[in-house]
Amino acid sequence: MEELLQAPTEGYGEAIVIPEILSDNFEIKTNLLKLIQANPFHSFERDNPHTHIANFKRITSTLRFRNVPNNAIKLMLFPYSLEGAVESMLVKEPLN
Repeated sequence: MEELLQAPTEGYGEAIVIPEILSDNFEIKTNLLKLIQANPFHSFERDNPHTHIANFKRITSTLRFRNVPNNAIKLMLFPYSLEGAVESMLVKEPLN
C-alpha cells in the first residue's frame, strides 16, 4: 500500500467515470454528502469492505431523481465514502 501512495499521478485522471446526466436541476445536497461521509472506509484492519459497500448500497438505493440514473448517483457519491490511504489509492487509479 505504501508503494501505491508514492506512485506518480502524472497521466492519470478520474478512475470513476460518471455517465451524462440529462436533468437540468440535479443537485446533491450537503446533508446527503454528510450521511455518506458519516462512516467512511479507511482500510484499517478493523474495517470490513463488504460491510462498507452494503451500507453504501443501502443508503444510495433509496435515492431517486428524475432523469438521473441511480448508478450515476452512486458513482458520484462513492469517493466521498472513503478516507485516508484508500482515498489516495482511488485518485491514483488509471483512467476509467
